[in-house]
Amino acid sequence: MFRNATKIAGYMSFGVLGALLLTMGARGVLDWQTRSEVEEGLNVSAQLMLERASEATQTTIKVLNDLANSSGLSCTHDHRYLYSDAVRSTPWIDTIGLVDRNGNLVCTDLGQSSRQKGLLSTYDTNDPEVMLSLSEGRKEGEMASLLVIRHITNGRRLVARVPGELIRIDPVRNELRRFRVAMLSLGNNEPWYILEALESGETSVHVRAMSEFMPFEVNISVSKAALDVIAHQPRKMINAFGFILCAIALVGGFLLGRYRPTEGDRILAALDNGEFVPFMQPIVCLETGRITGCEVLTRWNKPDGTVVQPHEFIPLAQNYRVTREVTNRIMEDARDVIAPLIDGGGDLKVSFNLFSSQLVDEAIVDDVQSVFGESSVGYTNLIFEVSDRVPITDLTLAKDIISRIQALGSEIALDDVGSGHSGLYNLTSIGVDILKLDKLMVDAIDQGLAGTELVKGLIELAARLNIGVIAEGIETERQVVELRRMGVSAAQGYLFAPPLPASSFAELYKASRALASQKDAAPEELDEAVNAA
Repeated sequence: MFRNATKIAGYMSFGVLGALLLTMGARGVLDWQTRSEVEEGLNVSAQLMLERASEATQTTIKVLNDLANSSGLSCTHDHRYLYSDAVRSTPWIDTIGLVDRNGNLVCTDLGQSSRQKGLLSTYDTNDPEVMLSLSEGRKEGEMASLLVIRHITNGRRLVARVPGELIRIDPVRNELRRFRVAMLSLGNNEPWYILEALESGETSVHVRAMSEFMPFEVNISVSKAALDVIAHQPRKMINAFGFILCAIALVGGFLLGRYRPTEGDRILAALDNGEFVPFMQPIVCLETGRITGCEVLTRWNKPDGTVVQPHEFIPLAQNYRVTREVTNRIMEDARDVIAPLIDGGGDLKVSFNLFSSQLVDEAIVDDVQSVFGESSVGYTNLIFEVSDRVPITDLTLAKDIISRIQALGSEIALDDVGSGHSGLYNLTSIGVDILKLDKLMVDAIDQGLAGTELVKGLIELAARLNIGVIAEGIETERQVVELRRMGVSAAQGYLFAPPLPASSFAELYKASRALASQKDAAPEELDEAVNAA
């Protein structure tokens, strides 16, 4: 009970931690996205402020340039009319005046002025033709105005005033205005106007933009509270989503903690852990005693050292539909052992047992091609055994799959003949290439004339059908003698070797080949000695 509770708590904690991390990550992304959107919006606002100030200034400069083309400008009625007409030509200028060399205002478009001393500095020949300057508001609380100054001649200058009220705009989005501070400056030291924040706070986003052609600069900043306002609703949704995820994690962790893996899950886990391993029982030529092939069998070696026999796990694999995974793993492991033997000059026949369910599943053909398609273990080296003990549910589909396997160059063997349910029907109905006599039939040889004649009849029938024969379960030399007399040339059984670990089979096969090579070489050496004598 305690171990189960601990496991449940672990799963639940892991799930909640994952949900919290996901929620925090989502909030981080939201904050980054909000900050980026706000920064982008402030940049747009800064550009709008710059464009308005630049447009007003450029328009004013053009107006003054046009006036400067008139000769002999002074404070006469006609000239003041020109000034007034120029003011009316644009919405940016509220007055135009004439300033003498000493910087005193002589007159404006509104009329003759008593001299306003010191409006501008005394003219300097080094002054540029056009200058910009800021003047204080004429009344308390009034915004500063921009003075656009155009030199005419002899130190006299035209001055146009652009009121700050005409330039001032606040393009920042509405929900940010109470948190923003915006300033338009002439250069970087002379503020033209400032938009104050209603709520102060630590600056979170700041943008700075400068005009390309005019000496204007805009700085806009907003406090962290502005980001919180914009992200408030999305954060609520993310928090709700995180709460739901935590709830799901708690429930999921609880269910995972209570989950008991099925035998199918255990088989898949064992495959991942490499617990299913191939064993190989040699198939021996009864004429020469050489190993000509092997039958690949499956063993389940558990970590605790126990071995699960095929008759125990095969029904489980079939019941939980994991036969394909088991077969593929065994074929891959066997291929890796057999390929070096064939590369070394061997000519082995390797036999695999197919589950009955695979005979009605076209995936087996693709699996065979996937495992052996690029291997030195060719299709012609392969034999696939079909058990005579298990009925075939869809004979038509099974025949099609078998014919496709045979088309690759592989052979089909009917296994367990003599102990199965179908008698001799499958021998001809599915077009097998090899008949494998069951141990029960082989044991019948030792039980008298009747058993011997029964085995002999099956072997003679296979010969007439051009079907090869392999005898299984050979345990006595008498069985070997009788089977050879009946025409059987291949057999397997404990008389020769039990099912061996793959590496042990490989060593046995190499030793068998070496011994056979020595025997083949001996007659040749004897012939050479006789000829020399």
